[in-house]
Amino acid sequence: MKKLSKFIIIAAVAVSGCSKSYFDINQNPNSPSNASVDLVLANAIKTSAGFQVTTFATVSEWMNYWAPSGSYALNSSDGASYKQTTDFGDAIWTAFYRNLEDYQYVEQAATANNQYFYIAAAKTMKAMMFQHLVDLFNNVPYTEALAGTANLLPKYDKGIDIYTDLSTQLGAAVTLFQRADALAVIGEDVLFGTPTGTSAASENPQWARFANTLRLRILIRQTQVAGRTAYIQTEINKIVANGSGFLTTDAAVNPGYSNSAGKQNPLWGFAINVSGSYIQDFWRAGKYIIDFCNAHNDPRLTRWYAPAASGGAYAGSVVGSTLNLPGNKLSTFGPGVLKSVSQPAVILSAAESYFLQSEAYLKTFLVGPAGSAQTAFNNGVQASFTFLGAGSSAAYTSQADKQTNYGACTTDAERLACIIRQKFLAMNFVTPLEGWNDYRRLGLPADIPLSIHPNLDVPGTIPTRFQYPTSEFQTNLANVSGEGTINYHTSKIFWAQ
Repeated sequence: MKKLSKFIIIAAVAVSGCSKSYFDINQNPNSPSNASVDLVLANAIKTSAGFQVTTFATVSEWMNYWAPSGSYALNSSDGASYKQTTDFGDAIWTAFYRNLEDYQYVEQAATANNQYFYIAAAKTMKAMMFQHLVDLFNNVPYTEALAGTANLLPKYDKGIDIYTDLSTQLGAAVTLFQRADALAVIGEDVLFGTPTGTSAASENPQWARFANTLRLRILIRQTQVAGRTAYIQTEINKIVANGSGFLTTDAAVNPGYSNSAGKQNPLWGFAINVSGSYIQDFWRAGKYIIDFCNAHNDPRLTRWYAPAASGGAYAGSVVGSTLNLPGNKLSTFGPGVLKSVSQPAVILSAAESYFLQSEAYLKTFLVGPAGSAQTAFNNGVQASFTFLGAGSSAAYTSQADKQTNYGACTTDAERLACIIRQKFLAMNFVTPLEGWNDYRRLGLPADIPLSIHPNLDVPGTIPTRFQYPTSEFQTNLANVSGEGTINYHTSKIFWAQ
């Protein structure tokens, strides 16, 4: 097979001396004696946004969102084989911790100068990135992780303990965002701000909702953990009490993406070059998603994917098959996800926010008027339709179909499966890691096809986690060895089934 890197990492890059361009490299933010926190934060957020979709191409394959075309021969170490080589997680581990170092600098520098907005924003983004690390590796360095040369051998903290502190940190962030003196530099907020913003604090309510939604994600992720119910309820009560609510719009980053090399929206640049040519000749649509759309009258099909170049049909690959059609007869990425070179990069979607709320209402962690779970569910589906430009979802969610219509479900098990099915679909091309997380947490959607690769590592099991990277065994051997033998097909994240 033509060699393809499993992970497309956009490394944490340095801050710019120009406040309106976060792509030029003039300083090193990891030794930023004079770097302003607004520029370091903006660049760090841009870097985090670059991780969300293309970094997890292999996860998208495992979840059948994408699959290689038949133009490429299989080999024994393909992602579809479910094998993890010794360096499988190295790039992600290194890039994520470098990104976290930038947020640590922002939090420390802002704390020294009472810059409350930047303290809160750094806490929020650190929580998001550390949650990703736990979700991939389980126990990871946390309390000693960002000490730099003061501690080159950080201990490993338990995933559940990290999650507990992340919830606390996000609560503290919301309290800071609610301060009248939590002020950002106008025009420097690449997540919720605009260059012509009229109020230095105008983005704070959105940031607070983002922090609350991340916190809800962390808490809902733990609903299968024995003995955790009372804790989850107490923490969700704290979210409700702070009064900021949850995201109703996408948390989406735009540092000024443009049609220049290295400055394109990450997904756009993954698929289309600066000359406008489609260059992603390896990945094609997954047959599983296309079949579901056709069977359930899902109009998002034509937004996620484009017709095949040859024959004009919507067709997808089977993960691991030796009989897939050549690339020109398979669907490529579609117009609902490739909108423009300057499109924002979503790091947490409104659709996910609504589906998290729907699950919380179903499980009575949130309490509202009768029908609140269904209302949140319908809002989640509509948010996905809106993001893709697919119009109204009303007809879709009114079908006599327990996978599209929450109201057609008659048991809580069916309702949960309906929520997770639609959440799974909404994460396609947005935050695919969340699809894998729910699959590991709940076993849903239950019909995700297993790879039929002829050289499967362990037949019948999608990987349950990433193994620790080689770099840790080279530089932090005693601490990583203390985690014991890891089997990435049977060792589980603490919140998984």
